[in-house]
Amino acid sequence: MLTIRVLSVAGREAERAAEPSVSPAVFARPEDLPDRREHAIWSGSAEALGALGLQRGGEVTAHCLEAAIAGRHVRRRVRVRAEGDAYDLAFRAPDSVSWVWAQGGPALRVDLERSVLAAADRCVGHLVRTRPLVDGVEPGRGYAAALTLHAVGSPGPWTQPPPPLLHVHAYLLGVLDGTGSLRSPDYGQLHEQSLTREGGAVGRAALAGDLRDLGFNITSGTGHDARGFEVTGVPEALLRAAQSADKGCAGLGEETDRDPWDYVV
Repeated sequence: MLTIRVLSVAGREAERAAEPSVSPAVFARPEDLPDRREHAIWSGSAEALGALGLQRGGEVTAHCLEAAIAGRHVRRRVRVRAEGDAYDLAFRAPDSVSWVWAQGGPALRVDLERSVLAAADRCVGHLVRTRPLVDGVEPGRGYAAALTLHAVGSPGPWTQPPPPLLHVHAYLLGVLDGTGSLRSPDYGQLHEQSLTREGGAVGRAALAGDLRDLGFNITSGTGHDARGFEVTGVPEALLRAAQSADKGCAGLGEETDRDPWDYVV
């Protein structure tokens, strides 16, 4: 599933991206080694990232993300993106993938985390290349984004243990126009009805391919629109538990401009 949301206050959004109670570390077990994996990385083209003072594959920090969401160079703090908003493209993995991840060993978790991040990356790259996100007229010549992997939909504290909900917040910070200038993505195009369906389909296809390469069998045609998939063999009771859970920021749905954690105490 892919949903779109306008990012609001840069500092608050950056804090949420790094919120410890929604990170994969929440599901760490006592016997696990310390987790030194990067769950938040910069993505996009070298030129677009360079305008913000960033490099592809580098670790995202809340301090730099705050500046980038505001369209400012992360060190000089001068504005480098024309006026406009950044956007949160939230890609949620199928619930069965989250359960397999939560119960898997360290090596499998690494593989699944990389696959979910890569699927979100493919989704964003495809939309920038194929949709007229520059003023609604032409595709971007490049883009800057931050990919942040979360494993829980709503931040703690919780009254009961939350189900695993692997999802990636792909913060689309800007797209390059024909002159090489960093621009805000076009609001109308991002909210065009078919964009989330197409982007979600690209991400699901990439993720399903990686899962098959890892040796999993896939059951396709799932979900309310029969466009989804699940990992074959995950008990139906677990899937129902995840479907009934409060998904918070992992289940933005059609309320694309709603602040997803407003109601969380």
